[in-house]
Amino acid sequence: MTQPVAIRTRLLPTERTSINLIFLLAGLSFASWAGRLSIIDDVLGFSGLGLGSFLLCMTLGTLIGLSIIPTISKYVATKRLLCILPLGLALCLPLLGVAISITQSTWLAYLTLFVNGIIFGCLDIMMNVSGARIERSVGRSLMPSFHGFFSLGSLLGAGLATATITMKLPSIWHFALVSTLIIAFAFIAHLGLSEWENENFAERAKEKAQGDSRATGKLGLLLLLGLMVAGLSFTEGAANDWIAVATVNGHGLEHQDGALMFTLFVGAMTLGRFLGGLLVDRLGHKFTLLIMGTIGLLGVVLFIVESNPYFIGLGSAMWGLGSSLGFPVGMSIAASRTERLGPRAVSIISAFGYGAMLGGPPLIGFVVDSVGLPQALWICVAILIVSLVLTPRVSRGPNASSISR
Repeated sequence: MTQPVAIRTRLLPTERTSINLIFLLAGLSFASWAGRLSIIDDVLGFSGLGLGSFLLCMTLGTLIGLSIIPTISKYVATKRLLCILPLGLALCLPLLGVAISITQSTWLAYLTLFVNGIIFGCLDIMMNVSGARIERSVGRSLMPSFHGFFSLGSLLGAGLATATITMKLPSIWHFALVSTLIIAFAFIAHLGLSEWENENFAERAKEKAQGDSRATGKLGLLLLLGLMVAGLSFTEGAANDWIAVATVNGHGLEHQDGALMFTLFVGAMTLGRFLGGLLVDRLGHKFTLLIMGTIGLLGVVLFIVESNPYFIGLGSAMWGLGSSLGFPVGMSIAASRTERLGPRAVSIISAFGYGAMLGGPPLIGFVVDSVGLPQALWICVAILIVSLVLTPRVSRGPNASSISR
């Protein structure tokens, strides 16, 4: 009886693999509807203001999710939440497909994206805190690779969006396929979650924060770090929300071209995140963020000013590569400040990051009707410059260069 049990144990995923899968399915869910934004925009007949309002539903839902998950985690174990929340994302996608392909109901689309945002916000905190704890236990930079799996899921979702749009497959069938994949990934991930993933992170964070009065002195620097991450995340979110639409409505290309540009963006971001851990360990947080941020800045400018599809594609790829490390490296810096502040810091930075990523870009829609696309994306350039100015200040310090300290 012992040998079969040992064999089954070896076949189960490790806890790190399980968290990788959860990041992947979160990215897959997000990119599946984001990759079809130009189609959604066309079917539901949004103006720039209308599309911005639609995206704002996701934002509001996510911010609510980020705020309520500490309370929820007091009553529901982390391991169970990391299984239930992905299933919620899986159910939202077909419902959004019904709103687009069958009823063409703007209100149903708004409501579905709002609920999807709540679930996404809850899952974001749970998976990032779990990932940060694994990173601290290993003693080297892992958050970029965790977010690399998010981007890998986004790449898969964007690729499926590009393929299904090219094949003229209705949104409901595309989303049903993605929903099935998410359920399968969630089941596999659940098998590998160990007992420490079953702990209540909110209670741990509260106890540790109370045990270290010096942690409050670091909150000022943490807020500056949050502002830097917010700026870099805004740039990433703007691409998620607007790169496909700007390609079609701004540069006059086809819907499949818009999906392709989004795919190039996500592909470059995925590459940057998987290589990011090596860069951080070799160059440190500050120089890595400055180099990648500059690449992203040049990419956004190239995307805006160019009309040649090949240069637009190059700008999309540079935009993705340059945006790849702001959020994960910012969370690594937060988690490494102190062992006591770490879990709470990850929650704070995650709120800054996703608040800006999901809350800021929809506001671009409010100026699109006045200045048009892609000109409205100059907002990203200005915000990215501010983040680069903040980078040297928030990425220095004894704990900012090494996760193991």
